[in-house]
Amino acid sequence: MRTVLLNLPWKKNLSLGVRAGSRWPFTSLPEKDGRIYYIPFPFFLAYATAFLKAKGREAKLIDAIAEEINEQTLFEKIKSFNPKLIVIETSTPSFENDLSIIYNIFNKLTDCQIAICGPHASVFPEQILGDHNFINYILIGEYEYSLLRLVECLENNSALESVLGLAYREGAEVRINDSRPTIDNLDSLPWPEREDLPIYKYNDGFAGLPHPNVQIWASRGCPFQCNYCLWPQTIYREHKYRKRNPIDVIDEMEYLIKRFDFKAVYFDDDVFNIDRKHVLAICEEINKRRIRIPWAAMARADLMDEELLESLVSSGLYAIKYGIESANQSILNSCKKEMDLNKTNRIIRFTKKLGIKVHLTFCLGLPGETEQTIQETVKFIQDVQPDSLQFAFATPFPGTDYFKYMKDTGGLLSENWSDYDGNYKCVVKTQKLGKGDLERIKIALSNNFNIQ
Repeated sequence: MRTVLLNLPWKKNLSLGVRAGSRWPFTSLPEKDGRIYYIPFPFFLAYATAFLKAKGREAKLIDAIAEEINEQTLFEKIKSFNPKLIVIETSTPSFENDLSIIYNIFNKLTDCQIAICGPHASVFPEQILGDHNFINYILIGEYEYSLLRLVECLENNSALESVLGLAYREGAEVRINDSRPTIDNLDSLPWPEREDLPIYKYNDGFAGLPHPNVQIWASRGCPFQCNYCLWPQTIYREHKYRKRNPIDVIDEMEYLIKRFDFKAVYFDDDVFNIDRKHVLAICEEINKRRIRIPWAAMARADLMDEELLESLVSSGLYAIKYGIESANQSILNSCKKEMDLNKTNRIIRFTKKLGIKVHLTFCLGLPGETEQTIQETVKFIQDVQPDSLQFAFATPFPGTDYFKYMKDTGGLLSENWSDYDGNYKCVVKTQKLGKGDLERIKIALSNNFNIQ
């Protein structure tokens, strides 16, 4: 059975959106040449596509965002593949946009069944299937194995109750099967689909990471309990860390460099440095094979130490992305990030001392935020002098403890999902700062730190 997997177009007025592969779906204005220079690789879609192919099924992944194609061109591509099942990854801020396109696909390709997946769909399966009869299935959470099992059942006309992690209709009733556990053995999955994608379009060039660069996962998941973090609470549905075999990771890295001539690699793990031994094994394998291109990673500063950073540098680490969120310790503790800011400050300075480029990320409007705490964050940035940084509004995505807390305490200002674009809109208030205050502050910070 032919299956097509989609990352739908997402354009909002003049802004272009990023969805699949992003832990923070949002829109942004294109640069002067009309392009968006941050385009995440659609990992879950790409792994699911490769997994279907590895199991002998015909599958095709179309990334309309990376290909920069409109709805009509997308429809023509879908039709030419002649699928029987269409799988679409959605997100909270793009959901209204996605529903409109899905409805049009449903009307044009009446012999296809449609499944959706992603964080938003995983949180509201009963409501979505109850409200939208043009959607047949919802794949809840990590969906590679659930999708394969769904395809098998559809091919054999088998009962769907055996498909863990699936929501579907049986007559007029919505049924939600038991959850599928997260994948313990990541090495059971093939490398993600890349051959049919516009691979040079994907880019996370923070702190000047050379282009073209390629994004890789060496692990999935995170054991920490940050209440705002989306994927552990909606996709993984548990705080569990899983890692790939370092040899296989570097096999993939080496293949991508040789096959496609990438100039840099970015390990876009949830947190790259959770397991120190795993990180050191990756560095050892890079050095053993004499791979000499710059690479970067998403990491947690207070899990670093000087010796580990020196090992990272010796294997080619060029840049690192540290999530800080706030420079006020009470705010971090209240949202359960509980990161040691004193150690974080020391590690950032040592990271820079080694010549590693540093990118820092911050959230504005977490519970307890005031003008004073924002000044503490500004002072922190001025002290450590990162090479690049970003500010976003703290966005309480449905399915997170942060969403529940803000709703319960009256701090949530909107349940219009299109507003949940943390690059442009604030949907929360704190005890001391309103929506307008936070939006004004973000504009001022972006201008002061020359953030585009």
